[in-house]
Amino acid sequence: MMMTDLRSDHDGLRRMVQDFALMMRSARPEDMLEVTRRRIAFSQAFREHMAREDRMVQQLRKGPLSPEAGQALREHGRAIVALFLRYSDHIKIWTPAQIETDWAGYRTAVMGLQDGLRERMAWEEQHLHPLLTPEVRIAA
Repeated sequence: MMMTDLRSDHDGLRRMVQDFALMMRSARPEDMLEVTRRRIAFSQAFREHMAREDRMVQQLRKGPLSPEAGQALREHGRAIVALFLRYSDHIKIWTPAQIETDWAGYRTAVMGLQDGLRERMAWEEQHLHPLLTPEVRIAA
């Protein structure tokens, strides 16, 4: 089921975010290899989730939508683009060399990005996931 997959994705992303935050509390420049490994793993999981979610949203758009559902899809589209751009900027700004130079700044930036991601997933679970019907789940 697509909704179950999306919820499972969210749970996995939350675990990755939490584990990364815990690691960053005591991380030092010598831990850069582990930081990089986790960043790559998160990036891959995030992209895979976004692809699954996009397939679900495309299926929803094919069917008749209530005005509320249409609004939720529009809001989701705008928010996902903003989140993706914010994440892309974060990756560009926080290169391994920059992270090593400014660990405290990187920690602060990561926590802000993680807060935004957690808020977005909670919104999706409240407003987007309930729109999934059995037909959308099967078609996706």
